Amino acid sequence: MVQCHPPLELEELPKEDEERLEKLFSKLDTDGNGKIDIHDLSVALKELAPHINRSYAEKFLATTGKDAGDVTLSEFIHYVREHEKNLRLQFSHLDKNKDGKVDLEELISAFADLGIAIGRNEATNLLKRMDQDGSLNISYDEWRDYLLLAPATDIHALISFWRHSTASVKKKEHSPYRR
Repeated sequence: MVQCHPPLELEELPKEDEERLEKLFSKLDTDGNGKIDIHDLSVALKELAPHINRSYAEKFLATTGKDAGDVTLSEFIHYVREHEKNLRLQFSHLDKNKDGKVDLEELISAFADLGIAIGRNEATNLLKRMDQDGSLNISYDEWRDYLLLAPATDIHALISFWRHSTASVKKKEHSPYRR
């Protein structure tokens, strides 16, 4: 679990990261009160990240150290920076040839190394779900953006989240109740 530490000063951030995180925080703070709570997060995630359901939103708030919500910008930035360090480490384990992206063969190989059976079709679907540019490769930025709000820290939990979110999106896409 990522621990919430004293607020981080924004000056420590590269300008590009500061802008990216402030923009994300603003999108998540749906009522504009300068804090994210479970209502804000649930509303925002329906639009921004339909692969994340309310139970994951609750777990996300718990991992920030704020079970009741009311996460401030500085707390959010601190959590995200710590989580991104972990995501980069996990990504590096998947990126076997260290070229900065994960392709289908690397994904299948990494899963096998972790003792997780995955078929070629499921691996392809996982890649497609996270791949934003249609390359059938996952860059670190695509990995980070997809998993940023995932309340998981170890690779097995991240993979479980990824698989579950992919399966639930496919169900929604094929549901006769979808409008």
